[in-house]
This record gives sequence, C-alpha cells and structure tokens, in this order.
Amino acid sequence: MVGAGFAGLVAADTLVNAGWDVTVLEARDRVGGRAWTDRLGNGAIIERGAEWVEDVQVEMLALCDRLGIPLARTGMSYHDRTPVGGPPVTEDELAAGRAALRTLFAELGDEAYDISVAEAIERLDAVEGAKVAFRARIECTSGAPATELAAWHLLHLASAPEQVDSPRIATGSDAPARALAERLGDRVRLAEPVTAITMDDDGVMIDTTNATYRAAHVVLALPKPILVQAPFVDLLPAEVRAAAETFAVSHAAKLFVPLAGDPAPSAILDTRRDYWVWTAKQGDDGLRPVLAGFAGSKPMLDLLEVERDGTTWARCVAEVRPDLELDFANAGTQTWADDPYAQGIYTHVRPGDRPDSTVLRQRHGRLVLAGEFTDDVWSGFMEGAIRSGMRAASLVDPALPPPPAATH
Repeated sequence: MVGAGFAGLVAADTLVNAGWDVTVLEARDRVGGRAWTDRLGNGAIIERGAEWVEDVQVEMLALCDRLGIPLARTGMSYHDRTPVGGPPVTEDELAAGRAALRTLFAELGDEAYDISVAEAIERLDAVEGAKVAFRARIECTSGAPATELAAWHLLHLASAPEQVDSPRIATGSDAPARALAERLGDRVRLAEPVTAITMDDDGVMIDTTNATYRAAHVVLALPKPILVQAPFVDLLPAEVRAAAETFAVSHAAKLFVPLAGDPAPSAILDTRRDYWVWTAKQGDDGLRPVLAGFAGSKPMLDLLEVERDGTTWARCVAEVRPDLELDFANAGTQTWADDPYAQGIYTHVRPGDRPDSTVLRQRHGRLVLAGEFTDDVWSGFMEGAIRSGMRAASLVDPALPPPPAATH
C-alpha cells in the first residue's frame, strides 16, 4: 500500500481484517495525507486540509462510529454562506437561484461536461447578485476560475442541502487516520518515499529510501499529480494514464486567524476574492477561538498573497467582518501546491473533458488505484477517499464487498 491517507489506511485495515499481510509505505512523517489537524498558539484546533463532514457521507460516519471517534456540530452550515462584495441579493433570491440552478443542471444533461461554469451561469434565470455569488462559490470550492471548470461542477451547489448544522470530527479530521494507523501498528512505515517500483509475472518490487519490498499486489493510494509522476507513472497502463491526465489540478489555501471575544457562528463568502471564512462551535465546548477561511483558484491565491503570510488575507477579512477581534500578527495560511507529496488540493474537470473514471476503479493485473479523485460521486472529499479504499480492498480480494452505490 503506497500512501497512508484515508484511502490507503482504509484499504490496508480492510485487507488485514480479511487475513492479508499488508505493508503501508508513507513518504511523510505522519499519516492522514491531506487531512492534517494542528493547533494554534492559543490552543485552537485547526484543520490544515480536509475538514467538513456531511450527514449523507455514510461511509465517513460509519468509520467514525466504528473507531469511536465523535462528531461535533458547528452551529453553522458549510453550505450556507452569506455573500458580500457583490450586487445586493436576498436569501429568497438565493433560494430561487438555487432552484433555477437545479432546473438548468437537469436541462444541460451531458452538455454539463462541454460548457464552462461561466457559460452555464450566464444562462441561469436568476438575479445578478445570485449569479455573482454562485460563480464565486464554485470557483472557491473547485479551486479554478469559472471559465476553466466544466459546468458539471455546479452539481456541488445544485445538490447542497438547505439549512443544516454541519458536523466535523471533534478530535480533528485526521483522527480516523491516526486510529487506523494505531490498529495497523508497525505495518505502517513512515518517512519511506518510494524511489522505484516494478511489476512482473512474479510480483511487485518496491524500493524506498530505507528498504526493498516484494508483494503480490500493490495499491497506489496517491493524489493525482503524484500518480502521474515517476516512479509510479511507468506502472500505469496507457488507458489509466490517459484517464488520470484528463483531471486538472485544483489550487486552494486555508487561513487561520486567532480570534478574541465570543462571536456567533457564521459563514461569509467574499465574492470579489473567491474565499469564504467562518466562525464555528466545537460541539458543546463553545466557539473555537479561531477564524478559518478557504480560498480557491490560483489567481485569487496570488491576489491574497497566501504564499507570503496570512496578513493580506486577514486584512481583507477585516474589511467584511469589522465586528471580529482578529489577531493579525499571528495569522497564517496553509497551501498545498508547494507540498511535494500533494502538489494541489484535489482535482477538477475542464470544459470539453469527459474523464473515463471507470478505468480508475478497475484492477489492472497486480495494480489497484485508490484516492479520492478515483471516486465517482465523492471526489475531493474524505468520503471519496474512504470509499476508494474500500473499493481497492475489494479489487485485491474479490471476497470483500465494494462500497455501496452513493449519491450526493
């Protein structure tokens, strides 16, 4: 198993429980991959990567339940973000716009892969304020400009539930990964980047910076940018490589600003700069003393100067949230494009591309793929990573069940 994120660890744990001998190789010195929980100097829990859980993400909920990991309600909604900075728009107009978006999406059918989000929004029967908010929301979430996103990405907004109290993992988003790694024990080898990998009729041979391993099968549970680079790309059949290359890499960043006082939970979307920020509860423990934010698309990350520090972004937030007591001096950001083992936050689909993702969910001799981008429904989510790990285990051992069909 190459990769100790959610996908690799779920696949490994499932196979070990079925009696397989499994070794997990991880290049980083920690498990969790793009789920990474940390703390600020004031003790506030922050999520440097994946964070949100939804009530319809049944495999994530089941995994947390099985591992005894609690969820916490946040007092706000991941889906409901008050837009600022654009044309005035009311809640009723946003609701009407979402209804129109669902109608438009149904009308588009397969054309949703051929035109861009920008083109689709121009067709939308909604007030201008709603159109501006929807464009900013999709660019932020999907990590690319609306002109570079297939209209298919509007499904994320069209299928969003109304007025929910969003949960997240109370002890940190990487808690399930840490718990799975503890169960796997010394089967998990940290700080062992793979340097070479070959596959023949006799099996698979993997060289790392520390050792050489032989195996009957290999599961590559890797982000897309890493999968299509050496030493892994030469292992991929041509059709797998072609399918993977049709997914473009998204870029996003997160913001963390220590927070004083006790404001109410909230979610604000800045439509001028494609970011949203939130204040949220930690379950029954009250408000987390931090304002967090998420920005998407490379042009907006450059505008917010996220690679320099969090000061520019934090001061932009102060313009739209002057009511908050923000500690600018200790603001910070998390980026993923500069992480050598991620090189991006997740993937997106460009207009005109129709990825044959089914080939990513098949066994290819001794090779199986996993990772959130291989999932057909929950790509980009922890749920997708978990489902892909379950699927990978079932491809290695056909006696194991694949994940059940899922819907957004």
